[in-house]
Amino acid sequence: MTPYDSFTYFTFLLYPLAIAVILGLVRLLGTRAILLLSVVVLVFQFSNPLGDVAAQRAGLQQLKFLAVDAVGSTAIILAFAWFRRRGRRQPPFYLAVSLALLPLVAVKVYPVLAVHGWLWRFGIFAAPFGNSTGIASTSDRFATFGFLGISYLTFRVLDAIITIQDGLTKEAPTARGIAAYLLFFPTISAGPIDRYRRFGEELKRAPRRRGAYLADIEAGIHRIAQGFLYKFIVAALIYQHALLPASTMHGWAGDLRYMYAYSFYLFFDFAGYSAFAIGVGRFLGITVPENFNKPFLSRDFREMWNRWHMSLSFWLRDHVYMRFLLLATRRKWFGGNRNSANYAALVVTFFLMGCWHGLYWHYLVYGLYQGGMMVGYDLVGRWNRRRKVLALGWRTDIVGWVLTFNLFCFGLLIFSGHLFV
Repeated sequence: MTPYDSFTYFTFLLYPLAIAVILGLVRLLGTRAILLLSVVVLVFQFSNPLGDVAAQRAGLQQLKFLAVDAVGSTAIILAFAWFRRRGRRQPPFYLAVSLALLPLVAVKVYPVLAVHGWLWRFGIFAAPFGNSTGIASTSDRFATFGFLGISYLTFRVLDAIITIQDGLTKEAPTARGIAAYLLFFPTISAGPIDRYRRFGEELKRAPRRRGAYLADIEAGIHRIAQGFLYKFIVAALIYQHALLPASTMHGWAGDLRYMYAYSFYLFFDFAGYSAFAIGVGRFLGITVPENFNKPFLSRDFREMWNRWHMSLSFWLRDHVYMRFLLLATRRKWFGGNRNSANYAALVVTFFLMGCWHGLYWHYLVYGLYQGGMMVGYDLVGRWNRRRKVLALGWRTDIVGWVLTFNLFCFGLLIFSGHLFV
């Protein structure tokens, strides 16, 4: 059962939310209750009792992977925190990061090898299930490896390790607090990506006072309503009346129509999902970070990535871009040229973002494209500040908005894979 994807899911969700409201009003909605509710929802979600036998088997397989990953990740974080308190810094840090990344890397590499038939030679695929012929489709086989949300859970684990490494939290982590952070069900499948330190501060406020919790419920209802508007009305209309017709068209006109239809569909669908996650999180007394802030009003690519999928872009900025730039500057990898180090950091960061989505050509090219746009905009901006060719003002703002909107939509066209079909 995919979260927030059907009215059936919301019908089921009424029960845990009702329990959360009761616990919140009597001030019992603390860390233990949040963790217990998350576990119950995830077990039901992955076991998918309303689905067919094949879906239930695949879901239970994913649930097993989730349980192993969550237990292993909790153990990694606790062990690393133990070593960190004893002054051991670098070797345990690199080991913890490597172990945390291992499941995600395996899940990303697995389908690529399977598509090329390399795994068949070694007999890695077990007897498939899911249809009467005994031959599973590629998607059926992928569904039994890993679990929905592994990318987001991995980034949470890495954030906890990095936060402990940098000494940003002084309190020793507990197994219960880590598990509540990793398994927080409103955001586990597709974000927004929360931070370990921020989520810990939210848990400290739990259980909330009745007045504050009632305000949370009011805000949660508003965001869930916004999610229904975005995902089930606006995105559904765009999909039915623009995206589907454009997918059957050929030539540059068809690609252009598909580009705009897909861009708006992706925004409203993903922003709707994020609104659901934020709204449900408020019912648990947790304020989930925002993911979108009017991105299509951006005047350049840097501003765009401060508005689009913000939890991911800020995570990459803090943990990849800044660290790469600092390391490259200190070790003078580019002869002490800070601009070159900055551009390399941008390309590396966005390429890794593409890899995070999946190891397919359209994702890798998408990452390189976004990095290239960031570099290109910075180069043009520096050139204009030196030459003063374009005077800054409302006219350049309009030009920048039109250019950024169209170039970003082209990037989303790459992301869709439509150009690679």
